[in-house]
Amino acid sequence: MDSDDVVAYYSIAPTQVERSELTGGQAGGFSIVPAYLLTRFALDRSIHGRGLSDDLLLDALQVITKAASAAGGRLIVVDAINSQVAAYYQRRGFQPIKGDPLRLVMKVETAKRALNTGTMTVSAESGLGVAGIVLSTPRGDAPVVATPDEVRAIVSELENRADAAQPITVHALVEVITTALGRDPFTVD
Repeated sequence: MDSDDVVAYYSIAPTQVERSELTGGQAGGFSIVPAYLLTRFALDRSIHGRGLSDDLLLDALQVITKAASAAGGRLIVVDAINSQVAAYYQRRGFQPIKGDPLRLVMKVETAKRALNTGTMTVSAESGLGVAGIVLSTPRGDAPVVATPDEVRAIVSELENRADAAQPITVHALVEVITTALGRDPFTVD
């Protein structure tokens, strides 16, 4: 495979869904619901089985949620080619519309929450002088080793941000850790 070969891709297009095809919660009071269609979602067979479809889906959801923040839109729509693909999307939070088990939707707000969900776990053994921090995100775990002073700096930075009454997103956690450590521990040189 050449470095110029396309091995994964997707397309996004604005669309709309009729209220009659949706549940009340999906429609949200609209008679015609503005949406984004995620289509042509595919990976080359040579990279199947590596979990890369989830990375590609997360990337698509990030693009769609940014577009929806700028231009509006309530739903993300996918048209599965078969029941196996529909099951893949259902395991990731998409729900079939009324009368068509291969057409599935997810609220944009649900995608935003999923993308911003993360946890930070800190563990330390006495006498080692370092702590392990694991930031778990939808894209996977990101481990960091920090000194006790660095852990205190991270906690202090989190407390400062909590006072600002803004939600602590995964992006904000990365920013907090990077600011507190004075370096980006998530970028490999």
